[in-house]
Amino acid sequence: MPPSEQDNAGHIELITRIASLYYLDNLTQADISVRVGLSRIKVVRLLKKARELGIVEIRIQTLAVLRTALETALIRKFGLQQVLLVADQLNEVNQRELTAQVAAAQLSLLVQDGDRVAVGMGRNVGAVAGAVGAVAPRRCVFVAAIGGSPLVGQPVNSSDISRRLAERFGGDSACLYAPAYVESPQLRESFLNHEDVQSVLESARRARIALVGIGDARNQSAVVQMGCFSAEDMARLREAGAVGDILGYFFDIHGCPIGPGMSDRAISVSGDDLRAIPCVIAVVSESEKTVALLGALRAGLLNVLITSVGNARRLLEADEPALNEYP
Repeated sequence: MPPSEQDNAGHIELITRIASLYYLDNLTQADISVRVGLSRIKVVRLLKKARELGIVEIRIQTLAVLRTALETALIRKFGLQQVLLVADQLNEVNQRELTAQVAAAQLSLLVQDGDRVAVGMGRNVGAVAGAVGAVAPRRCVFVAAIGGSPLVGQPVNSSDISRRLAERFGGDSACLYAPAYVESPQLRESFLNHEDVQSVLESARRARIALVGIGDARNQSAVVQMGCFSAEDMARLREAGAVGDILGYFFDIHGCPIGPGMSDRAISVSGDDLRAIPCVIAVVSESEKTVALLGALRAGLLNVLITSVGNARRLLEADEPALNEYP
């Protein structure tokens, strides 16, 4: 092994040893300093490095009694079928992974032989596909409920997520070979008149279950990063009152639709289509999406919510004027 690699391996080994002494053996930083012959400041820095490198992952668990109380309150306030909450985590990646694990477990319980599942797009929905463990095969179909974008990787496009879910469940998938958004209502109509696009969207409308994420109306939103909208488009939507979307269906904080302008450019199932699906599961891990989540709930677009305890608290304490302010 070259000297540089040896040095790096030795450094990682030291960090791992210090992390083990601190987190597993419950030694104090002062005790570790004496044992390994380093200053206490150096020990603190190496413990921080252990978290940065992923050697140590800190996850916070919320007691079931607290989760149950918040879940029940949300069900009553918004008329939901079910709410599943996860503890707030220290970083965005851990939050998404933990939320996806709960969503994957719930999906595994719900999907039955003969089911059709409409699938949305985005990082949260994509993470669910990656979190599905060993499940008993069942005859089911996962159907893309919105088109895709060539500017992003497979983990967030609906058709790719549908394929991965079908592989995990031993079922089939139906891909939607169309963009998520087009330049005009006229071009959208042309796509919707295509036989293959019609067939897939009609299949998605007949789903018993839908798995979706919720987008927000910020300039940093996924649809802007994907190149579907410009920052100027999103600014116009915000001026019209938009706070978020599901499958290209934009709504304001009251849950009222925002359009025309964007929803009539989406190649996807509509808001009314979603409301007709018996079980719509929304997966939201980000704390900054509370406003969008509130609008989606008031729009009646979902009936099963999987999100964080922090989001649950903010929804229950929702102060509409304050929530409607984007920083």
